Amino acid sequence: MVKLTAPYVSGFLAFRETPFLLEALQRLEKKEPSLMPQVVFVDGNGVFHHREFGLACHLGVLSGLPCVGVAKNLLQVDGVFKTRSTMKVKLKKLY
Repeated sequence: MVKLTAPYVSGFLAFRETPFLLEALQRLEKKEPSLMPQVVFVDGNGVFHHREFGLACHLGVLSGLPCVGVAKNLLQVDGVFKTRSTMKVKLKKLY
């Protein structure tokens, strides 16, 4: 169990959670290297973060492992649409 000491601040999840996730991966590598994952899925955004560098990106860079962000909410990112109807309207405007 990890006790987080920093408060949650929207948009800054990586700064609160990455150190603990990285530490867990390092402990796993030391104790059971054969169980190290080939890819890590995290509960947070990666490049779909509004600053284009979320929790998955931070952890991937620091751990050297491919990380995929699987967030509960899709943030609004240029070129990514939440619904097909929105996407169709935007595409029609291009033509």
